[in-house]
Formats: sequence, C-alpha cells, structure tokens
Amino acid sequence: MNKYDPSKTDIALVYKGKILETCTSNILFFKNREYFSPKNNCYIGNTINYLKGKIKISFKDIYYRDLKKFDEIMLIGSGKGVTPVKYIKQINWKSKNNFGYQKVSKHLNF
Repeated sequence: MNKYDPSKTDIALVYKGKILETCTSNILFFKNREYFSPKNNCYIGNTINYLKGKIKISFKDIYYRDLKKFDEIMLIGSGKGVTPVKYIKQINWKSKNNFGYQKVSKHLNF
C-alpha cells in the first residue's frame, strides 16, 4: 500500500466473487445505456446517493467474472466526483466509449 497512488489507480474490493466498491469510491457500471452499481456489502456514499435521484441506477450484484461485459466503469466519490476507468490491466478490459460518463458528469458540478 505504500506505493498506492489514488490519483492514478484504485483497488477494487471483491468478496466471494462480487465487486463491492474501491478503496476510495463507489463504482458505477454502464452497458446498453443503463447504469448499474453493487447493492450489498458496500457503503453507498453521498455522491452516488445524489446521482440516483438524477439517473436511473440498478443496484445489483456485479461479479468480477462479468466485468468485461461492461462498456464503461466509473468511480464515484466525494473526493473524485466521477472519474472514468480507462483500463483494467489484470483482465485486459478497456473502456469502449464515454457516453455514460458524459451523462453522469453533467449532473456533478463540483
């Protein structure tokens, strides 16, 4: 953890194969013009609470094995606002576009 730089990287918390959150943020997933976020065993922060009043977010279990199915992944938090994830090296995943991010960022004017 000494080399961990939260401005460049983050660490996802996974329990029994389910994505929970990261060390610093909630996670928002985007696929087929829909938003998803983990529903159990994570702290729903102020920023994602605010966003769920602005956009429809389906809270459901998100499995690590299914991460490649998402077009976009975003980190949501008071300190970060909304930050798009560009890639996840461990699973060879890359963001396909920024449509979901652009829509969300319009609602957050920090």
